Amino acid sequence: MTKRLLLIISLLTFTCMAAWCGTQYAGGDISLLPKYEEKGAIYYDENGKRITDMLSYLKATGLNAMRVRLFVDPSKANAEDQGEGVCQDLPFVASLGQRIKAAGFKLLLDIHYSDTWTDPGQHSMPSSWTVQSALADSVYSYTERVLYTLIAAGATPDFIQVGNEVTYGMLWPTGHCYPNGTNYGNGTFETFANYLKRGIQACREVCPNAKIVVHTEMSRASNVTSFYNTLKDYTTDFDIIGLSYYPYWHGGISVLDGLLTTLENSYPDKKIQIVETGYPHAYYPSGANYDLQSTWPATEAGQKAFASALVETLNAHRNVNGLYWWFPEANEYGISYVNHVTTDWYNCGWWDNQNGQVMDALFEVAKYADSSEDEPTDSASIYIVGGEGNWSLTEPLSKMTYSGNGIYMDTLTISAPIYFVFADGGPAYWNNDWTAFNANYRYGPTATTTVTTGATYSTAKRDNNYSYYFTGDGSDYLFTFDADNLTFTLDRVGLLGDVNNDRQVNIQDVTILIDYLLGSTMTSFDTTNADVNQDKTINIADVTSLIDRLLAG
Repeated sequence: MTKRLLLIISLLTFTCMAAWCGTQYAGGDISLLPKYEEKGAIYYDENGKRITDMLSYLKATGLNAMRVRLFVDPSKANAEDQGEGVCQDLPFVASLGQRIKAAGFKLLLDIHYSDTWTDPGQHSMPSSWTVQSALADSVYSYTERVLYTLIAAGATPDFIQVGNEVTYGMLWPTGHCYPNGTNYGNGTFETFANYLKRGIQACREVCPNAKIVVHTEMSRASNVTSFYNTLKDYTTDFDIIGLSYYPYWHGGISVLDGLLTTLENSYPDKKIQIVETGYPHAYYPSGANYDLQSTWPATEAGQKAFASALVETLNAHRNVNGLYWWFPEANEYGISYVNHVTTDWYNCGWWDNQNGQVMDALFEVAKYADSSEDEPTDSASIYIVGGEGNWSLTEPLSKMTYSGNGIYMDTLTISAPIYFVFADGGPAYWNNDWTAFNANYRYGPTATTTVTTGATYSTAKRDNNYSYYFTGDGSDYLFTFDADNLTFTLDRVGLLGDVNNDRQVNIQDVTILIDYLLGSTMTSFDTTNADVNQDKTINIADVTSLIDRLLAG
């Protein structure tokens, strides 16, 4: 529903407020699903019925996103790494990615920039990338080729990880560094950042609608904040902080909870996703029980409890919007040991290796998925907060209307110079506290910015007092806010004096206005635009005002 709000000089404020509501993505890394299917793994649903179409089943549970990893040439990986599941080359990923998108999921592409696993302990260069001085160009050209290939296959990614667990850099040795920016041997943070930026550049150019993820792990929570504090000196051109979180390596839920709070406060303009997590209700393919810590017993009940606690924690953090389980499809049931998919690699799967039965952790994770952006609701809103020097945080006059796909719109009639920003949270969160409002809810410019109609402006969460500035001429203006991309546009809808709606104000409008006042029947007459002096009546004074405007040019 379009709202109209007259803003004239005597009314110096308009305040519109909202609660941020966006899609939450939940799924898993199903990079080995085709291999399990090929080997004949048997999966059963919660009713004991055999699952014949895994992606359809996962979609029916409510999951809405899937992650797939990509290696440059996994045939060059050593036997141990291949035994752990390293096999995903570009044709493999294009095929699986096409299935994922066709099933209605969002696709998170995890580019390793290596022939094998990359993590804090290893980031080897691809065997075919032999010229160290050209590595940045190789990152760009490889990323570009990958994305064009996926687009052609109908597997356009929605999220792209430029590197995997890059806490200590990538493409070692030249891109090897410490999270605090210290060089590691001959590697430098600057070199690593250059590799990262070139990958991001290719993503922005080829897949401009995809969200860029920079992925770190939290072996030490302080490493995460140190890393992003260092990275911001080189680039902030990414959208999502991606984290790996495994309780048996990284600590209990309270550790994650504290880190998420720190990240939200330090980087309020970034979303956060847990791109890897899991809890080992797990077995070696040989059937031996596997457990890393006695405090995290490898039981189905423990796995469910962890998933439930994790979802509850993530729901308490407003900037978090993604959760991906590690190896969820892992299941050797029905596969002979001599023909197994993995050798000695543990899993955090959602199916029991001993009987192929689905486990409850899947349904706990599915509770996190929320596709509310596809269904407009009153709670999914953004507000414009503005005025001219006397703003109020407690008396909202209107809120924008959600129209789906992250888009919020409102039409305002503007007759005075105004300052404005966008905001989320709503008055109950702000509590008339400008300090809290600026630090946590305001979306605005880096410095006061004059905006014009017909242009697209980027905005972000800012801890400052700067605003957008616009001078209206009494026309209607459509504000469109894109909550997914954090951009907005301002377009003129009506034009004062344009009584025949031909998008011009000229002598013809004067003639039509006079005819209207004399009682002639009008085939096209806009009474809103005819009230030129904005006194809420149409009379000879409007004719005079319109003539004065035309004479003034």
